[in-house]
Amino acid sequence: MSFGGEKKNPFTALDGRNASIVSTNGVAIVESLQDADEALSFLENHPRAAEIALEGAAILEDPVQLKKLIRKIDLMIAPLLAAVYFLQFLDKTTLSYTAVMGLRTDTHLVGQDYSNLSMLFYIGFLVAEFPTQYLAQHISRLGVYLGVNISIWGLILGCHAACTTYAGLAICRTLLGIFESCVAPILVLIIAMWYKKMEQGRRVSWFYVCNSLTQIFGGFLAYGVSFTHTKFASWRIFFIAIGAMTMIIGVVVAVFLPDSPVKAKRFTDAEKVAALMRVKDNQSGTQNSRIKKEQVFETFRDLRVWLVCLATILSSIPNGGLSNFSSILLTTFGYTSQQALVLATPGGAIGAVCVLLVGYLSDKWHDRSVVMLICILPTILGAGLMIGLDPNGIPQNKAGLLAASFLTGTFGAAFMLLLAWNASNIAGHSKKVTTNALTLVSFCLGNILGTQTFQQVQAPGYISGKISIVATLSALCFVVVALRLYNDYLNRQNQKTLAGMSEEEKAELKEKMAFADQTDRKNPFFVYTH
Repeated sequence: MSFGGEKKNPFTALDGRNASIVSTNGVAIVESLQDADEALSFLENHPRAAEIALEGAAILEDPVQLKKLIRKIDLMIAPLLAAVYFLQFLDKTTLSYTAVMGLRTDTHLVGQDYSNLSMLFYIGFLVAEFPTQYLAQHISRLGVYLGVNISIWGLILGCHAACTTYAGLAICRTLLGIFESCVAPILVLIIAMWYKKMEQGRRVSWFYVCNSLTQIFGGFLAYGVSFTHTKFASWRIFFIAIGAMTMIIGVVVAVFLPDSPVKAKRFTDAEKVAALMRVKDNQSGTQNSRIKKEQVFETFRDLRVWLVCLATILSSIPNGGLSNFSSILLTTFGYTSQQALVLATPGGAIGAVCVLLVGYLSDKWHDRSVVMLICILPTILGAGLMIGLDPNGIPQNKAGLLAASFLTGTFGAAFMLLLAWNASNIAGHSKKVTTNALTLVSFCLGNILGTQTFQQVQAPGYISGKISIVATLSALCFVVVALRLYNDYLNRQNQKTLAGMSEEEKAELKEKMAFADQTDRKNPFFVYTH
């Protein structure tokens, strides 16, 4: 494998500071290494550049060594990302479990208090999203930043156990949202740094599946804790146990999760080079600590980004309702509170299988949108059955309603694919950060709206909540189709641009754009996945 340039400067071909024969008037693509991706600075300034270039090429050319490298990346990255996402979703949904364990009675919640607590989490999340993402970019130590935030929110979760009023819970839920807001965007950035585009769907599914696994773990744990009979309420024990576990994982993440391929302490320099060159054709780079205003402005002008945001809102409205009311809904179907905790677990298993299968198929078929539609339709059917079998809060078919609730576990994979789309379809680090922040802001808005679709005055039927699931997911199908068509349009535009270049021009510019930290819209070599 050739890295271009002479032996003493093996990475010269990647340096966008050198005038390109196809750039306007021969102007450099980047003016300084600070303007480029951090990978370029590492490659250009390394004292053993010639040696590590050869060693890195040897790894990529040897199938055995390459497989070993990918396995090492997976082992260093995937388990920690999975642990983080597992805890984030579990910690966020503890309110749903404790709602049927006595929390509402002990803290004197009335009317819409419970729904408002669910909403306040997302308000904290919403307010903190942009500041936390830009702070993480500026610090450029994603593993440490993520680990510290995890430990803080674990402490806050434990503090829920001390709450005796709505006001105390409101403060804790808001703070929990603030410190959890950094998670998903950082995980998406990490996936984009380490994996090829057609590996990213499966890798995102490896951590996103933990949303479903928490339903199994949390349901059984809450069920076991619900049998405790002490002066200390079982829901308080639950908060303390989960909070302590979260703080421990936070420390582990801060110590062991690599910040980026360049800063991965447990990788040799040759492995770092191989990891970088392996994903070079993504044309999206790794990271840059400078917040570039032009990339931020481009994000807000990009129609594709707004379509992703709209899709996120539409997929999050059902999530906001179901994640907080799933246990309560099961009790309205005629099951006891303890039965509801256990019966939430099969839905988690169905969701887990769906997420893993969707991630695998989206990579195998090189198609995100078709697979997304497949996972949305069963939830529309499940919500429709809930309306038909429980029209006025009087269950007509207990077993049928339980089956319908299981079907609603499939749609979560749609948001997972939206995250994978962001990992694959955005370039320019400031644009990545801004797009991910906008996506999570949309996620918050959708979830806030979702918590309000289940109105206490409509209990036990909650008809508006069920109708909203059918309506929003049906609309989501049309947005997904629009995104597919627009991605294909952008790819055709890039092909037209490349058609006007010679092979020599294309070869030179493609190398220089790989780690130039340019946005996807300014890079004709960028290929959007559909």
